Amino acid sequence: MAALRLYLLGTPRLERNDKPIAIARRKALALLAYLAATRRLHSRDELATLFWPDQNQSGARASLRRDLSSLKHALGDHALIVDQAQIGFNPDADVWIDVEEFQTKVAKPQSHGHAQQAVCADCLAAVTEAVELYAGDFMAGFNLPDSTAFDEWQFFETERLRQL
Repeated sequence: MAALRLYLLGTPRLERNDKPIAIARRKALALLAYLAATRRLHSRDELATLFWPDQNQSGARASLRRDLSSLKHALGDHALIVDQAQIGFNPDADVWIDVEEFQTKVAKPQSHGHAQQAVCADCLAAVTEAVELYAGDFMAGFNLPDSTAFDEWQFFETERLRQL
C-alpha cells in the first residue's frame, strides 16, 4: 500500500501513513489535484496562467514556484516531475489516488469479456468498491474564486466522474 494517499472525491485531502498532511495554500492543493487528475506534463506558462490569471507572467511564475516548493516539501522529491519548462505528476511515484482507483474499478466490468448487462461476482465487487470510493463529488466544497478556468475544469471533471 502506498504511504502517500491523495483523496479528491469528497473534500480533498492528502495523507502519509494514514496521517493528514496539511497544505496551507489553496492554490497549492488545487495545483496538486490538477496535476494528479490530468496525469500529463504541463508547461509552466500554462499552469501560471491557469492558476494566477490576474498576475503578470513574472508574478504568476513566481507564485507557481512558491507553491511547487511547498508541494515538494509535503510530497517529497519524487511525486512531481519538475524541470525548467514542464511540470507533471510522476507516473512512477508511489502515490495512491482515489480518482484513479475509482476509474479503474468502474472500467473493470467494461473490459471483463461478457455482455454488458450480465453481472458476475468480480464485476459486482469492482462496482461496489467504486461506489464506496465515491465519498462525494470531485473536490467537494473547494473552489478558487480568482481562477475561473480552474473552477470550470473542476466542474467538468466533477460531471465526468458523476457520469462514470
